[in-house]
Amino acid sequence: MPAHVAAGETRVEPAGPPSMPVPPLFTGAFSVVDVETTGLSAIYDRVIEVAVVSVEGGEVVSRWSTLVDPRVALPPFITRLTGIQAGMLRGRPTFAEVAPRLREALGEGPLVAHNASFDEPFLRHAFTRTGARLELPRLCTLRLARRLLPRLRSYGLEALLRHLDIEVGRRHRALPDAEATAQLLLRLLPLAAEHGIADLNGLLRLQNHSIGRRPRGVDESVLSALPSGHGVYLLKDAEGHVVYVGKSVHVRQRVREHLRGGSPDQPRLRRRLSSIVDVEAIETGSELEALFLESRLIKRYLPDANLLQRNDRDYPFIRIDLSDPYPRLEATLEPPTDGELAFGPFRRRATAAAAAQLVREELGLRECSDPIRPGQSACALLDMGKCLGPCVGAVGQVEYRAAVQRATDILRGHDGSLLDRMVQRRDELAQELRFEEAARLRDRIRALEHVVGSQRRLEAVSERNLLIVAPSRRPKARELFFIRAGRLVHQTTATTATRATTLTRSLRRVYQAVAPNVITRDVVDEMHLLDGWLRRHRDELTIVEVDPIDLAPALEQITAVLRTRRRRSGPAPSMLAPQV
Repeated sequence: MPAHVAAGETRVEPAGPPSMPVPPLFTGAFSVVDVETTGLSAIYDRVIEVAVVSVEGGEVVSRWSTLVDPRVALPPFITRLTGIQAGMLRGRPTFAEVAPRLREALGEGPLVAHNASFDEPFLRHAFTRTGARLELPRLCTLRLARRLLPRLRSYGLEALLRHLDIEVGRRHRALPDAEATAQLLLRLLPLAAEHGIADLNGLLRLQNHSIGRRPRGVDESVLSALPSGHGVYLLKDAEGHVVYVGKSVHVRQRVREHLRGGSPDQPRLRRRLSSIVDVEAIETGSELEALFLESRLIKRYLPDANLLQRNDRDYPFIRIDLSDPYPRLEATLEPPTDGELAFGPFRRRATAAAAAQLVREELGLRECSDPIRPGQSACALLDMGKCLGPCVGAVGQVEYRAAVQRATDILRGHDGSLLDRMVQRRDELAQELRFEEAARLRDRIRALEHVVGSQRRLEAVSERNLLIVAPSRRPKARELFFIRAGRLVHQTTATTATRATTLTRSLRRVYQAVAPNVITRDVVDEMHLLDGWLRRHRDELTIVEVDPIDLAPALEQITAVLRTRRRRSGPAPSMLAPQV
């Protein structure tokens, strides 16, 4: 590696001058770029890899690429798409450190990319964060291809490479994709010359229909490049903000429906349609993968039009601080910390608060948040019989802790005596024609029943280890979903040719690792997504219970399913149903 090339970079020195005269359009220099990033928003996400392939005189004259440390977490879905892992980025230069060399490689442009509305804003925003500016003409091979090659079914890079018989190696990394885009550009330039385009201004006019003005709405070439199968899509405005995140079994068709105003049940999205100028999409291997990715991207970008799906931050917990000699029981939006016993998270904030108040009052647990000190005076709750009065020494620590333990048993569904007593009291009030009091008590009973039922389901899920065998879009293949402690932790595709040793390694890696023991708000969402998907597709699935200690029965069952020609059908019980 030459001394002037930093670690993580690749470069090919410029070739000699072309031996034959070239048409005027080919004499200019083009900087073909591709970036890999931590996500799909140029404003929110960061560059992790960048490549520049320089084209001049109708041929490639140099190549340059480098990995970049984004100094932020790398989402798992990016690793699956690119193969770039977090460990590969540690110790790499930051964007600020590579910016001068990158600016040199870009030259004076134009900056060329396939779907340049993605790559160029990422670079522009990245340079802005370093205090520099990037102002180069933007040339999009996606839009050029649609103008010069009309009536193709798709204008994705893969489809165009096949159509033009351009052979490339591995893809989905910055340098190979930039190389492929450069080869595509070299095929499009002669076609542009045949249409009388002689210079860069002509190319920009062809791309944009007029210099300096972008067409309103999403360009048809962008829509034509969207996946036709399962995937997640992001609708973005001219500033790069994510307006809406959605999923579909046919992404291209669903996005077209949105842009035609076909979302009458989504008024917030309909009001923002006129501002949408770009779409990004990620193709997924299954509907389930799309469900999870959509949920995670909504939480990541908080789009305005996804307001109803952004309420996970309001998911409450019920917690007991066991480090306190006289612990309090309360509903809170703060995630649990060390030393706290937590229940939830629950999906109904008011219900969790009502259940916590009911248990607290019925068992006499204190509500005051101040530390208990000698000489304190009691509040009115002691006289009302709603507090045991630890502040005035009316109860000892042992007796108070026993009440806390009973509260724990009630919330976990191990002690039903409180609910039984309250149901009896509700019925007595109704018989005495005290209907308003009975109705209030009924609502409090329902709140506690909901919380207890939710907690039982969460605890049941955290103990379940499943492997789901589902149909695949690939011929003679099945999709395998590995569920550990109620979470989807791995997905792969298997065929009859998949070796038993390969399956065994996957089973060991997933089920014999340390199981996660903390249920977060995101996990609750994904548990419900997974449960709903299982119930909708129960007739298409085979569900294998996995014993982490003895994997052999699960391996035998999976192998047998892969060998069968027809999908095994059978009921798939709710994953969230408590196990007997």
